[in-house]
Amino acid sequence: MAQNSNIAEKKLLLELSQGSELAFTKIYNQYKDIVYSIALRITKSKTLSEETVQDIFLKIWQNRKSLAEVEHFENYIYIISRNHLFNSIKKIARESNLALEVNSKDAGFIDTDTSIKDEQYNTILNQIVEQLPPQQQKVYKMAKWDGMSHQKIGEDLGISTETVKKHMAQALKYIRLKISPYMNMFMTIFLFLKF
Repeated sequence: MAQNSNIAEKKLLLELSQGSELAFTKIYNQYKDIVYSIALRITKSKTLSEETVQDIFLKIWQNRKSLAEVEHFENYIYIISRNHLFNSIKKIARESNLALEVNSKDAGFIDTDTSIKDEQYNTILNQIVEQLPPQQQKVYKMAKWDGMSHQKIGEDLGISTETVKKHMAQALKYIRLKISPYMNMFMTIFLFLKF
């Protein structure tokens, strides 16, 4: 029985390596829950786990040509999921480490810990702001970074105050959605930094 399912999977991977979207859908449906549970175990964040599933299957589609050579797809998907997650965590941890080096020279442990969190938060926030649509990004930066009123922003950009408020509300909603998984990761990151 296991032999048959292995043959069926090899056939599916061969079809996928040749660009079959149907084969991709079958593989996705078969393995998405496995990737999600690996991600959830590591990140403890549902949102981040859902994003990981999308990232991993995008990677699989992009590298589909090499999949015909994969012997055990379950092992393969487990390894790429784990590596992807640890690389994401290490990237944030590296940014935190940088902040630690800068701040530890002239601050106590508690101050440094707070500074790292602030630095890390700002780094992530800036990356998220850069993903906003151009007009929302302008409005957000003018309001939050330059401290301008909605009325002044409207005058500068030639749009109504209502439109400014709408852009601001959409920007804040997007930022809150994108930054929430990182809040859950703070503890994980600091555990990594200590070892």
